[in-house]
Amino acid sequence: MVRLGGAASPTYISVFRGLKAHFLRHGIEIDWVLYSDYDALVEAMRDVDVNFTTHLIAHARSGITTVGDLKGKRVALGARASMQAGLLPYYFLQQLGLDPAHDLAVCSFYDERQGGAHSDERDVMERVGRHEYDAGAVSGRTIEALRADGTLVPEGFRIVWSSPGYSHCCFTAHGDMDPALVAKITQTFIAIDAQDPAGKAILAGEGCKAFVPGITTGWETLEKAAEQARIL
Repeated sequence: MVRLGGAASPTYISVFRGLKAHFLRHGIEIDWVLYSDYDALVEAMRDVDVNFTTHLIAHARSGITTVGDLKGKRVALGARASMQAGLLPYYFLQQLGLDPAHDLAVCSFYDERQGGAHSDERDVMERVGRHEYDAGAVSGRTIEALRADGTLVPEGFRIVWSSPGYSHCCFTAHGDMDPALVAKITQTFIAIDAQDPAGKAILAGEGCKAFVPGITTGWETLEKAAEQARIL
């Protein structure tokens, strides 16, 4: 029995049910546990998690064109627990020479704001769009998704700064797990196919087209940000 854990979300119920059926067909019996958030979690990754990016965006009519222009301005971040919209952009601002606590008029996390947005990054986009904030941090994937569903009017926002690519999310295994089992689990993830009903549900729930082998590179920026935030 392999226990598979993940952070709870509405889509993950169907995702993990699909994974259980898929793995069973490949000879691996799994049980799954959903945790309240990523902080409760201690070799596969989605295709969309490789070369992930964070963007600092501003309203097109704001006059903000560089990171330096953010000084004295109001900046909205995503949830504190969000790597791409919370932890990393706060770290990036510091690395770019701005102290969010002193150089910005306001720098708030989604957790500190009240609103009815469906997600923390959508909240950022909406507040910048309404001029409640001068700028905000969102992921490249969110920008693509909002453009695709027609929510985001391209000419309404300006990307002020884009991060280098980094690795975003993956399934990991305990270091003492049998290497042969780790390899089998990895291959089972890679074998997930959209032509199969269970596979289709998994990929749709994860918002990706495939799973790819996990990599050990691209995590350096996150590690530095986590160390600076004293959560590692």
